[in-house]
Amino acid sequence: MARKGKFSYESLQDSQILLTYLKALVRGFESGTMRFSVKDEEIVLHPSGLIHFGVEAKAKRGRMKLALKFAWREGEDEPGEGTDVLTVEPEAL
Repeated sequence: MARKGKFSYESLQDSQILLTYLKALVRGFESGTMRFSVKDEEIVLHPSGLIHFGVEAKAKRGRMKLALKFAWREGEDEPGEGTDVLTVEPEAL
C-alpha cells in the first residue's frame, strides 16, 4: 500500500539524468514498487493492474513540453473503454 500523502519534485536536468529517472520508472513498473524521495520527503507506490496513461506533447514558439501521467487504483483490474493505440517513435538521425 502506498504511504498516504503527496510528493512533488521539479528541477532542471540534462537528458542523461532524465534517462536515469525514466529507466528507474521502467524498473519500478516491472517490480511493482516505486520509491520517490528527496531530503525527508518520501512516498512509495505500487503500480499494478490496469494503469491509466496520459501523454501531452506541445511545441510552440521554440518551447517544448512533454507531460506523462500514470494513475491507478489499488485492486482495479477491470478494463475500461477501448482506446486507440499510441505510437511513440524517435526521429531518425
